[in-house]
Amino acid sequence: MVHAAEPPSDEQVRAELDRQLSEMVNTPPPEMRLLFVGLDPQQYRLDEVHFTLDGEPLPTPPVERIGSPGPHVLVTRQLKDGPHTLVTNVVYMDASWNMFSPTSGLLWNLTSTLNFQTQNGLRVDVTATAVLMPEAKDPRRKVKLTHGVTMEMIAKLEEVALPELPPPPAKKAPAPQPAPTKAPRDPEPAPATPAPLAQQKAKVLVRVLSSLKPVAATVSLRGATTQQVSLKKGARAPVQVEVAPGDYVADVLAPGLLAQTRRVRLEGGSAQPLDFALVRAPKKALVKDKNGRVELPTPLRFPEAKPVPLPDSASLSQLVDLLVRNPTWRLRIEGHTHNQEGDEGARKQLSEARARAVAELLMAAGLEPSRLETEGLADTQPKAPNFTARGRELNRRVELLVLER
Repeated sequence: MVHAAEPPSDEQVRAELDRQLSEMVNTPPPEMRLLFVGLDPQQYRLDEVHFTLDGEPLPTPPVERIGSPGPHVLVTRQLKDGPHTLVTNVVYMDASWNMFSPTSGLLWNLTSTLNFQTQNGLRVDVTATAVLMPEAKDPRRKVKLTHGVTMEMIAKLEEVALPELPPPPAKKAPAPQPAPTKAPRDPEPAPATPAPLAQQKAKVLVRVLSSLKPVAATVSLRGATTQQVSLKKGARAPVQVEVAPGDYVADVLAPGLLAQTRRVRLEGGSAQPLDFALVRAPKKALVKDKNGRVELPTPLRFPEAKPVPLPDSASLSQLVDLLVRNPTWRLRIEGHTHNQEGDEGARKQLSEARARAVAELLMAAGLEPSRLETEGLADTQPKAPNFTARGRELNRRVELLVLER
């Protein structure tokens, strides 16, 4: 007796489609492009700039070439698939020569760390930006350094030969009809004047990937207007959304993947790609909210007398996921030291710098500055005795407190 073959299951069909898609896509290795946006050189002179990627210094042009606002493209290079850490250090000096200015003669030595992820087929644009903070009461905090990250797919579909379409059937010529009497024509209306860019809609091309494959996700755009976009699994074409121009926060949620957020500026009349590359969430939530304190799976650690934490992109990604899924939360970041990291004033400044460094990492990941607050507590709240190396290491830390829910 001959049995009929069973039809393929949905999983088998999906696997075959994924295989065919992967054969059509030429997947290049990840690429990173580093850009720098500076300050007005007539007011602030750029004295030094240093970039370190995964512990290795990056070659950069002379400061004379990148002292203008920019943006300046500094480096383009291929990277390995996975997490990376960029440390940016810039030194600015007040160039106004105004002896009555509170910033006269000041030097701003700014350092910021960015942890980011690369995937095959994607280019990551990392932009280091020097920003003025006019509302800062302390002149030493008038200039800050931030990072912005955008991603763009560079994998190209191979050319695929398409079958030729049969010619359309010939149509019979209609029987001749008497020519109608022409009515007098009204004058043609003048061509419409295009609306100014500020009045035109901004177009966003939204795409969400994981391991280079389109996934089902929900993207919320919050800004001048609020709009929610649903993306289907396997949809190769991006979803186009039209919104009013302005500044937006884009939150993306997808089942089984870590949520992300991003701040974007959308201009009228432009079509801007908005691509997200999501990573898998751990099966069990590792970031926990305990009695108003957020506990990371691996606490952030700081080198001796240094404000920037050691790289730990996994913990930060999970913290961002928690904050995106709880959009009403505000967070206070408290910096701490042990009692041997300088004198009392130095310990206070170092603890404040540690809190600000973590806040900058979260802002670089897309979180709104209004949701973050920082405070430095020096060595006033030790977590362990300071007479052992291990105790001092535990005291070089930050604490994360939920202010509002």
